Amino acid sequence: MQAVTLLPKGLFLALVMLFQQGPGQVIPGTFPPAQPARPHLPDVDSPPGVPRKAPQLKIDAAKVKEQASQLAKMAESIPPDVEKVTKGQLPQDLVPRLKQIEKLSKELRHEIAP
Repeated sequence: MQAVTLLPKGLFLALVMLFQQGPGQVIPGTFPPAQPARPHLPDVDSPPGVPRKAPQLKIDAAKVKEQASQLAKMAESIPPDVEKVTKGQLPQDLVPRLKQIEKLSKELRHEIAP
């Protein structure tokens, strides 16, 4: 019986050489070379050598204090209701109050650190 050749010898050698390269390695001349990393451009808003100042936050003090006190007042009412939940009773307004606390805390956080 005669052996059947599936691949020509040259193609077989090319495939062997291709797979000998590690993953992610480029065979020279087969793909365009990778672009070099672009250097980080300096901040164009300030001249070189001058440190950039953080922008001043414009916080409405009265609004922030009001939100903080409202948040504290609402948070104080939660522990007794959680105690009821552990005893098998779920107050009807607990979930909406927790959602309101979450919403208010988000607003307060965005007001302080936008």
